[in-house]
Amino acid sequence: MSIKLHYLIGSALTSLALLAGPAKAGCHLVDCVENVRITPAQVGKRSCEDLWVLRNSIYKDAGYCFQTEKARQWFGNQGCRFASAAAVPLSDIQRHNVSVLQRLERRQRCGA
Repeated sequence: MSIKLHYLIGSALTSLALLAGPAKAGCHLVDCVENVRITPAQVGKRSCEDLWVLRNSIYKDAGYCFQTEKARQWFGNQGCRFASAAAVPLSDIQRHNVSVLQRLERRQRCGA
């Protein structure tokens, strides 16, 4: 993982609230975004950058080869295996979370 990504996660995402519930105690959202279903209420107040990083961290961990310069700078392509986002093998939870994050990005007009 790149130094820039570690910094971003450490600074921009440390303010994310802990997921509710005793089974998830101590689970920061950035650590759980791949194995716990998130809700719009949990991430709805996040910045466009936070939403983008959360969504793309799912793809990075699953082996996606980023196509944009921005994503390559943030995440790198070391160890990537899939050139197409559609080919990345995501679990149902990961797909759900990507969908939630994308909807929020559209609602906030991120990248517009």
